[in-house]
Amino acid sequence: MKKICLFVVLIFGICSVMSSPKKIIFDTDMGNDVDDVIALDMLYKYQDAGLVDILGIISSKRETGSVKLIDAMGTIYGYPKIPLAITKTYASEQYVCRNKRKNYADFVVDKFSYNHTITDFDKVDDGYILLRKLLAASLEKDITIVAVGFSTNLARLIKSKGDEISPLSGLELIQKSVDKLVMMAGNFQVPKKEYNIYNDRFSATIVFEQWPTPIFFTDFELGYHILLPYTAIEQNFSYMDHHPVLESFNYYEKMPYNRPMWDATAVLFAVEPSKKYFSLSKSGYVTVTHSSVTYFYEDKKSNRYYYKVDDKQRMAIQRRLVSITKILPKSFSK
Repeated sequence: MKKICLFVVLIFGICSVMSSPKKIIFDTDMGNDVDDVIALDMLYKYQDAGLVDILGIISSKRETGSVKLIDAMGTIYGYPKIPLAITKTYASEQYVCRNKRKNYADFVVDKFSYNHTITDFDKVDDGYILLRKLLAASLEKDITIVAVGFSTNLARLIKSKGDEISPLSGLELIQKSVDKLVMMAGNFQVPKKEYNIYNDRFSATIVFEQWPTPIFFTDFELGYHILLPYTAIEQNFSYMDHHPVLESFNYYEKMPYNRPMWDATAVLFAVEPSKKYFSLSKSGYVTVTHSSVTYFYEDKKSNRYYYKVDDKQRMAIQRRLVSITKILPKSFSK
């Protein structure tokens, strides 16, 4: 146990031995922006260090390239047994791929011959079904859901009824098993529409209005001003040929470029909650207009909050993200 603690302290600067790993479910729109691959890299390294227990990973996209890339990364990082799921159909056809080029997840898995754990991607669970399974299996109210994509799976979970998985409704399962929801969504400090909202505004509205446990938001403005330098990508993912993180960045834009870290901050805040990295707004509630603009209104009776950072915290976050990219996964250090 002392050796484990020493490893975590040396690599992460914290020790988790005295407490259990955080149980995490990750819901991602892998393939839209490259901050998702950094967020997933972080989660696997947190699991290496014993800080988290990843219960499942869900794609909020229906393109199979998204879940294929997640599966390839899980296989590479040594976590082939983590359950994966995909959104089978969108809640509405509001979502349209506005970028005519192939998304980076499709490109990377098509071009490079990564090993896969899943042999039939058509048979992976629908997102909300896996959520029901994971929440039904939980014996305590200790799960953190980190959602950095569309709200489709979460809204379907809310609306789900009792079934062969559990007699409990989706809302009852959330109340039974979920401690909190951390979301990359909205734009509260400069109210305007945000990508994750306007791609499925109807689902986002359901989640913001009906989700029973506390929700913590990292919004567009926060992540936009936290840049991961290209040197961290080019230098720190060279330990294998055609690393999916590096290849995703290479395809997304012509390197070199620095990229905002919206989704990575959500993972950091969920796993390492510290005043060194953020402060919280007062409690309130969120509304979404017909044009997908989000507003936050303070209300002492509500349980929604958004993260805020000052310049000092912003620099601390950037340093932490860079330091995590430098860590060699356990699967490569044996």
